[in-house]
This record gives sequence, C-alpha cells and structure tokens, in this order.
Amino acid sequence: MGWMHESDTHFHEATLVAVFDDGAESLGSTMVNGVDYDIVEWGQHPNEDRRRPSAEIVGWRLACNCARRSSSEVSTWTDPVQWARVPSASLEDLARHRVFAPDSDVHADERPEVAEAARAVWQRDHLDPLDVEAEIRAAADARRDAEERLDAAVARARRLGRSWADIGAAAGMTRQSANERWRGRV
Repeated sequence: MGWMHESDTHFHEATLVAVFDDGAESLGSTMVNGVDYDIVEWGQHPNEDRRRPSAEIVGWRLACNCARRSSSEVSTWTDPVQWARVPSASLEDLARHRVFAPDSDVHADERPEVAEAARAVWQRDHLDPLDVEAEIRAAADARRDAEERLDAAVARARRLGRSWADIGAAAGMTRQSANERWRGRV
C-alpha cells in the first residue's frame, strides 16, 4: 500500500518499506506454500528471487520516491525514524512509530490506522515543506499580477485627471507616498 501526491512541479509516491534486522529492505512480498515471504533481491527469474520469511521483519522505513516534472531524475526521501515492530498490541504506539504486527500478518502498512499515521508523518515532514515553497511562489506570482493591475489602474486614474491625493486615498496611503511610488511609472 502506498500514497501519491502530485503538484504542479513534483510527483511523489510513498510507502512503508519492510526492514530486516540486518538492514535488508523488502522489494515486495509473495506467498510460497502458504508462507509469506518478502523479496530482498530480484533474481533473473521469479524462482531465483532472494526471499526472507516475512515473520523476520523488525520494522518499516517510510520512504518516498520524488520526481520533478521537469526532469527524469528520481530522488528518495526517507523518514529518519524507523517504525519498529513491537511484540504485543499493548506496546503499539503509532505516534512513536511502534507497530504491533503478529507473524501471521506482518503487513502492518495495510492496516488503515497504521497507513493513516504514516501518511500524516509523510505529509508533515516531507510534503508540507515542499508545498510551502509552492505557496510562496503562487503568492509572489499573485502579488506581481496585483501590482501590475494596480499600476495600470493608477495610470488610468492619472489619464482621467485624478489627483495624487485621490489615488493615495484609494490605495490606502498618503498623497506623497502615492506620488513617490507611481510618478515615474505612469
């Protein structure tokens, strides 16, 4: 299970990646003779994949593949805090990245409450900082557009014979400030 986010400039795809005690990461999972396995290395053929029993998973790493729309390069963001697998439901604390997953169902990322907690971390720690830059760009663009409209309106007002006092009052400033701001532009 994973999540996607698209903006005008970026595309993001995040997931919880299963991790083993030696640091090996799952590339996917499969079932063989009723037993869950995680693939840790792809082989030339499916029967040559290197697999580990899913019950050996010790935690999960929240990772995001990130791409700019203007480039084919893909980078990876990883949450610095690993989600730990705990041995009992009483020890589970999603706010502290502690997840209970019995050996019979180690795919904790499929549980809605785990997925939502991980998605919230991804949003807060990875996407929000990126989105704030987009907000700044959008606000700066809107400000430039507004300034152009304001300059055009002032030029029109001057052509129609309005005084700097009238223009200043309409713009929320003094006559002198209006004159200093626009006298060289109109």
